[in-house]
Amino acid sequence: MKLVRGYSLIEMLVVLIIFSLIATISLAFLSSSTNSFLQVNSKTENLKQLIIASEVIKEDLIHVSNKLIRDEFGVKKESFSSTPEVIQNGIAIEFVRVSSSDGLGDTGSMYKVKYILENGSLNRYTSNFLNSAYLKDPFELISNVSEIEIISSLYSLSSVELENLPKLLTFNIKIKENFFKKIFIVSNA
Repeated sequence: MKLVRGYSLIEMLVVLIIFSLIATISLAFLSSSTNSFLQVNSKTENLKQLIIASEVIKEDLIHVSNKLIRDEFGVKKESFSSTPEVIQNGIAIEFVRVSSSDGLGDTGSMYKVKYILENGSLNRYTSNFLNSAYLKDPFELISNVSEIEIISSLYSLSSVELENLPKLLTFNIKIKENFFKKIFIVSNA
């Protein structure tokens, strides 16, 4: 008869310690991978919002008219400010946009657009007509915005030659701890 010998208690404890170390290292790696995925996912979402916002702003600024903004009572005011201003809550920029014709005898229309930083979101408001109030439901462009700085490099308009030069608008947007800078050329402002 052959004697079958099993594992000793010490051998079993050594194996359990090795397996627990492997499990601990695997759990730490999995936790690190999950955190990295969540950070990349958050950055990707911010980047998607920035791309969409950049395209919307660019499209608006391509169609800017040199008309003055009017409120619902017909009072006119300037479209772009010439001094840099850091906006933490309130109107970031306001201007008149010209929509193109649909090709059926329609000459297009003008309407107001304004961007407002409200409660950490950059919202785009529009108005159907120059003298009407803005629509109540804005389009949210970017969330988690802590501040916006818009620098308008308007030239001196005393010379006729300078009047036709394009203007530059620099948008500095701070989302959480990240900064985004975009420069737009406005030809009709």
